[in-house]
Amino acid sequence: MPFDPSDIAQMLAAMFIGASTLLLTAAIAWRIGVKPTMRALMEYRAARPAPDAQVLRRLSELEDEVRVLKAQLAVLPETAPSRSLLDAPWRPSRERA
Repeated sequence: MPFDPSDIAQMLAAMFIGASTLLLTAAIAWRIGVKPTMRALMEYRAARPAPDAQVLRRLSELEDEVRVLKAQLAVLPETAPSRSLLDAPWRPSRERA
């Protein structure tokens, strides 16, 4: 059954417009519904203290390791290039004024 090219063009145009409308509707729904919810969730997780015992344990292990490394660097001679790492301005912890 042969199709007239003008009929095929009209069908393709209708499908393209329908798909574009559906995509635009989905993008607007995402922006309105899901994205603010995800942002609020991320802000909530970042703002609350970590009650996870494993995270706290790992953090304390890292702090201990940093203390040990600083102690090892402290015994290096004054001319060692890695000695300047002790005086580097490290980023402060999460305590912000």
